[in-house]
Amino acid sequence: DRIIGVAQGDDGEMVDVIGWRLDDVVDLIRGPKGTVIRLEILPKGIGVEGPAKTIVLTREKIKLEEQDASSSIIEIPETGTKIVVIDLPKFYIDFAAQAAGKRDYKSTSRDVRKLIKSMNEDNKIDGLIIDLRGNGGGSLSEALELTGLFIDRGPVVQTKDASGRVDINYDPEPGVMYPGPLAVLVDRNSASASEIFAGAIQDYRRGIIIGAP
Repeated sequence: DRIIGVAQGDDGEMVDVIGWRLDDVVDLIRGPKGTVIRLEILPKGIGVEGPAKTIVLTREKIKLEEQDASSSIIEIPETGTKIVVIDLPKFYIDFAAQAAGKRDYKSTSRDVRKLIKSMNEDNKIDGLIIDLRGNGGGSLSEALELTGLFIDRGPVVQTKDASGRVDINYDPEPGVMYPGPLAVLVDRNSASASEIFAGAIQDYRRGIIIGAP
């Protein structure tokens, strides 16, 4: 669906947002918890002539726990092998909490570190799979941090700015959190930070990459 208009409250004027910058539309949509917003949308498959429809929503605080890293165990009875699968929907970090100096701020690498530590304490890990299918990316710094959990040290990715200057981004911390067998699952929707992580794991011959390009 495409949003073409935004109105505040039950009777506020509908503002035409066609052609607006995305950030400006988001600013218009956001607001205090519990307040009403009306969105005029063109349903998927409907042309620009419409008809459009209006939906009424009550704002609520968005919780993104379902986007957090999570883990599960695959047990192979014939061999007694236990494979841990860490599902990573995105590369995230709470920049506000980090900037405020909070020690317990959330991030991808921190959550994965905790999951690996917990799994090592509760079960002997015979192998680890990082599932990046459908992961469209996110924080570059977290891609570097996550790579650093599996390699000792070294460059992870190069970035080039508009003037052509190349910067090398390194593993920020020496040492390896998990030295055992590793595989990374990818698909056509694994992009950006996912490609950086998978590419580094492949280039260092640290693990195998499985899935579709």
